[in-house]
Amino acid sequence: MARRIGIALAAIAVVVLGAVAYVWFSGGSGEPSTEVTAPPITSAPTTAATTTAADPAATSTVAAESDPTTTVAETAPTAVVESTEPEAAATTSAVLYRIDKAESSVGFEIDEILNGNPFRVVGVTTEVAGEVLIDFDDPTTSQLGTIVINVRTLATDSGFRDRAIRGPILGSSRDENEFAMFEPADIEGLPDRVAVGDRVSLRITGTFTLSGEARSVTFDTEVSVVSEERIEVTGTATVLRSDFGLTIPDVPSVSGVADELLLVIDLVAVAVGV
Repeated sequence: MARRIGIALAAIAVVVLGAVAYVWFSGGSGEPSTEVTAPPITSAPTTAATTTAADPAATSTVAAESDPTTTVAETAPTAVVESTEPEAAATTSAVLYRIDKAESSVGFEIDEILNGNPFRVVGVTTEVAGEVLIDFDDPTTSQLGTIVINVRTLATDSGFRDRAIRGPILGSSRDENEFAMFEPADIEGLPDRVAVGDRVSLRITGTFTLSGEARSVTFDTEVSVVSEERIEVTGTATVLRSDFGLTIPDVPSVSGVADELLLVIDLVAVAVGV
């Protein structure tokens, strides 16, 4: 009997050690493969006024009629060169801001039972990029570009948990899952005008792509216009990890991991070229 118990315990130990080894090695180092970047916001080019030379054929005809000695060659039309010089410089009240990752962070929060006690796991990364275009005179035309996050660099209070996130949970140790992406589609709550010192509450809905799965997500955010050179954005969104196919590996000390996952953003963006 004792022999059977010993064999069973040994088998369990082998399974646990195997699972631990898989998590450890599949998680990789957590080092980013490249600098995090986001697609730039592209705006319609400024329309410049153009001046066109008078119709050369008509000019030549008038000249020929007034001077009977003019030959056919002299009355042939010449090439038209259009001037692209603007008559007046166009002005705009829009300012482009770019996320400063040195002052920004993106993360998640999720509840679990750790060693029999409730525990909230918090993971954070500063590897985030994106752009915001704010039109101070007409905020309804403002744009939020795609936000890109390097989820491979997410860090919690536990190195082993970090490896589990990068390995069997997010698979972010693999290049195809290294980056998550939020592509905005709709912004609710934009005011008619905005000025320095204003704080604006917005609901931003878009497509969030994580570990190869894309779902519609809405962030409740607050945008603070600190100065003409700096804006701050905070916000949260609740998603279900099951919607993204995220499963938690069997670890003896962890149980009861919630399905709800809170996404948290805390961003600082600075004006470009100011």
